[in-house]
Amino acid sequence: MAQLYLIALLLIAVIAANIIKPFIPRVPEDLVLIVVGGLFTFIPVFRDFALDPEFFLFLIIAPLMFQEGQGISFATMKKHFNAIFQLSVILALFVVAVVALITDKIQSAWPLTLAIALAAIVVPTDAVAVKSMTTGLKMPKGLNQSLELESLFNDATGIVLLDLALSVYKQGSFNLVEGVSHFLIVALGGLIIGALASGLIVALRLYLSFHASSAQATTIPLNILTPFVIYLLAEHFGVSGILAVVAAGIVHNYEQSRLQLIATESRVVSATIWQTLTTLLNGVVFVILGLSLPKILKLIGDFGFEKSLGLFGLAFLIYLAMYGARFFWVSAQKQDRLTGFFGQHQTKDRLQRAQIFGVAGVHGAVTLALAMSLPTTVHGKPLPFLNEILLVATLVILISLIVAALILPRLLEEEEQVFSEEELNQTRSDMIDSAIVKTEQRIHDHDTKAAIAQALQTQKLTIGHPKSHDEQASLTLLTKVSDELQAYLDDLISQGYDQDTVERYIRFLQRGLLSPANSRHPLARINQRLHHWKHEFSWHLKTRTFTKGQRLRYQQELMARNPQVAAKVAQWKDGRQAMLALNDDVQKEADRLLTKALESELEAHQDTENIAEVRQLLERFFRIVAHDYRKGNVSVPTADYIQAFADEYSYLSAQLAAGKVKNAVANELYTEINQAQTLLLMEQGEGENE
Repeated sequence: MAQLYLIALLLIAVIAANIIKPFIPRVPEDLVLIVVGGLFTFIPVFRDFALDPEFFLFLIIAPLMFQEGQGISFATMKKHFNAIFQLSVILALFVVAVVALITDKIQSAWPLTLAIALAAIVVPTDAVAVKSMTTGLKMPKGLNQSLELESLFNDATGIVLLDLALSVYKQGSFNLVEGVSHFLIVALGGLIIGALASGLIVALRLYLSFHASSAQATTIPLNILTPFVIYLLAEHFGVSGILAVVAAGIVHNYEQSRLQLIATESRVVSATIWQTLTTLLNGVVFVILGLSLPKILKLIGDFGFEKSLGLFGLAFLIYLAMYGARFFWVSAQKQDRLTGFFGQHQTKDRLQRAQIFGVAGVHGAVTLALAMSLPTTVHGKPLPFLNEILLVATLVILISLIVAALILPRLLEEEEQVFSEEELNQTRSDMIDSAIVKTEQRIHDHDTKAAIAQALQTQKLTIGHPKSHDEQASLTLLTKVSDELQAYLDDLISQGYDQDTVERYIRFLQRGLLSPANSRHPLARINQRLHHWKHEFSWHLKTRTFTKGQRLRYQQELMARNPQVAAKVAQWKDGRQAMLALNDDVQKEADRLLTKALESELEAHQDTENIAEVRQLLERFFRIVAHDYRKGNVSVPTADYIQAFADEYSYLSAQLAAGKVKNAVANELYTEINQAQTLLLMEQGEGENE
């Protein structure tokens, strides 16, 4: 139960950091997560926090590496194989050699194998952390991909080298042939087992997709379990579990490229789950680092000021050495295959990219996991300098994060926005309003129109917060519509409808719709009353009906001349039915007026939020008049929803063809329409099943 509490609190810490982050946008998310983790150490369950390194590698690192592998296509692997080998193996070995030599010179009391072990721990880089820091910054073309390719496999290089260094330390001797053989067996073995096992799992998933009674209930859990199963399988055979899950991810990417539109719903759900899961796990990594801070502070206290200062100096020198090694390696590269990543040799652009590449060598999840995975004892004796290595590794992580957070914004230009948020919101609003107008014109049933309009309006909340609008604009529109509805009701009297019923409805309109609007100017109410009296007086003059008897004779003559009016009046003999019928007629007129106002505001490129609010107020009023205080479930045919989304597509396509909307804006909104349509149709399907 304690472990469940621990996992729940870790997730709460990630959520808390995401809540805090918008208030301090200039602070990198990873540093916020570390601080939140440090604050969570005041919770009793996190005191003396210690995490099993095998548990950490299995539960957190394995799925993260699997997801990273799924982001790399087989074609990319084939095209950039030389670059991947150079970045993940040659550069990693070069950095390890430099760091190990510096550590061995400064800490002469340490065995060389432990210096190599420390170098192997700090060599893995974290491209995800870099990506979070460079959001909104313009990374040179190709350089970001080089960081991702490097991070994908240098984790495994560090793990294999650490394993090799510890093996040599335990044996007390080193054999070059055995060392190289061990490296190849562990690395290649992991890749082979991961690829083969993943291939079998993919074949099983394809079979289940076509033969299982519930394909999603079997294939999606199987996909989520894949990295855990493959990691355990590879570790069982003594090869690299990390490389195995990376290979499995690449195989799954190949599977997705071949499936294309097969099992679309399962793939969409799986992608959403993995995106959410990896975001949480990345956050958990840095929360755990924050939880480890009290232990680091305790080590500093135990070591004393002088020794701690020396270890801090060593960590800083190691960071500088890694930066120098990465900068020198990129600057000295002459291979044509790498110019796409680092630019032309001996140019200003190459030097700038070398600087960025050096600073972007941020360390995170894997470095922390490797530091935690060090054995406490060897041959029954405590591993010497274990706490020193742990402290230096943690300081290197923190230094790399802080330096990157401070320097990268100065090395990189701010990314030019293809479109502004205001531009996107305005186009989205116009698109939705256009579809609502088409729906109003196409469908006659009021409840169906209202349900579709409400569903489309929710798309305006797709991104960010609802757009604020002027309440006075809503009040002005409500007043205008109410006045026009009253004029419409006055016209109904002149057409022969029962005057008492109409006047009673007008009183409902004034009390139920306008009286709550206290901010309405008194002159507006007087003007409305004068308009009513003027209309009634002119009608009496026109028809020469000044008494009740004259009015009745006029209505009888009107019904005799017009059978349609006679039929309508006959329906109004029942007082309740008369009021309901009148309410329906006023609803239709209100729909027409709102559609007209919407078209007018669209043409003038005005904010249409007031129309949505007035529509809601009118709907509430009509329900009250009809004595329907509870909103009933309106069954809208799926075809009508599909047509409404098609209207949105048509609007975007027309605006794009006319050059009034940018391609990037249209693509963003096309994606939103697809997502909204998929979600709504899924809900429709569930409703039909019930």
